[in-house]
Amino acid sequence: MDGGDKAHHKLVEQIRSGDQCAFEKLFHLHYARLCVFSNSYLKSLDVARDVVQEVFIKIWDNREEFEIRHSLKAYLYQAVRNQSLNHLEKNKQKIRLKESLKEQRDLLQEEVPTDFSTEELTQKVWKIVDELPERRKMIFILYRKHGLSYKEIAEVMDITRKTVENQMGKSLQYLRERLDL
Repeated sequence: MDGGDKAHHKLVEQIRSGDQCAFEKLFHLHYARLCVFSNSYLKSLDVARDVVQEVFIKIWDNREEFEIRHSLKAYLYQAVRNQSLNHLEKNKQKIRLKESLKEQRDLLQEEVPTDFSTEELTQKVWKIVDELPERRKMIFILYRKHGLSYKEIAEVMDITRKTVENQMGKSLQYLRERLDL
């Protein structure tokens, strides 16, 4: 267990015992990124915020049973993914993605490059990523934007680690071809 795992384990134990400060810490640590992730399914940041809040409400309401066997990060992403898919299913909505360039930059969680050609390349890469098949795009986003490991992505998406590796390889090959690298 590395330091992050131990800290997460302690946080989970504190939440299980009803520590509201620990719960708020968990919420503040992950809320924004989980909203961005949920938004990639729901295409509505307002609805994504509601979905993420529902996940946290369920965690708090069921805190005595709150248990993490592996990665807390993967658990949260999987819970948000499931809640997002449930929301889509219930409402049978197809909401189109309409994000501005500013939102794309925010999602990249990077400094905005001062070098225009780097900024241009970044824009082009994410435009190409948008062309990827849905599952492959989600894997790429989880890895590049959210920093999940292949193992965590496999847990979140309920697929094998090998599938994640294959899909990332295909994504990178597609990007190389489209960018003429």
